[in-house]
This record gives sequence, C-alpha cells and structure tokens, in this order.
Amino acid sequence: MWYFQKVSNITTDELQVKRDDNPELNIIDVRVPERYKKGHIPNVPNIPYKLIKKGGYRPSEKTYVICHSGVDSKKTCKRLSAQGYDVVNVLGGMLDWHGETIK
Repeated sequence: MWYFQKVSNITTDELQVKRDDNPELNIIDVRVPERYKKGHIPNVPNIPYKLIKKGGYRPSEKTYVICHSGVDSKKTCKRLSAQGYDVVNVLGGMLDWHGETIK
C-alpha cells in the first residue's frame, strides 16, 4: 500500500540552498488554492493534493513537494513514490520556510 512507502526528506533550509544553486529546481506546492494565494514561493506552481490524489499530476523529473506544515506533502510523496516517481518531502512546509514568498 502507498501509505507504507518510505520517502526522502529535506529541510526548508536545505531546499533554499538547492534552489539558490538551481533556480529551475522542480518544486510543487500541494496546498489548497486559498492557502497558496496567501503566500507561496515564487515560480512554484500550485498542484493541490486532491488533484494528485486523483492522478492529475505526473512529475517528469525529481520533484520537491511542499505544503503548509509537511503533512500533505508527505502523503503526496508517499503516493507518488509508490508509483515510481522521484519525489522529496519538504519537512515543516511553508511554516518553516524563511525564503522569499509572494502573494
């Protein structure tokens, strides 16, 4: 079952360093649109967990997944990882993000 899938994790600080080194890093934000609009990382698309749950997203490369606190991103990573995709959960989510955000 997908919920037993182990996932890779990264801290928000580690993600910031990776993003500074590679601005084209593939990151998705899986929060609901209302929360996303209140503040998100620049150039990071909103792909809600509900859409991913229905099979509406298939990453084409290694993808870093962020949400509000790290819960939905972990569920997303478990689901996608079980399907064979290379995904990394961002621990702490936007609550721990100290980098630039836009509204």
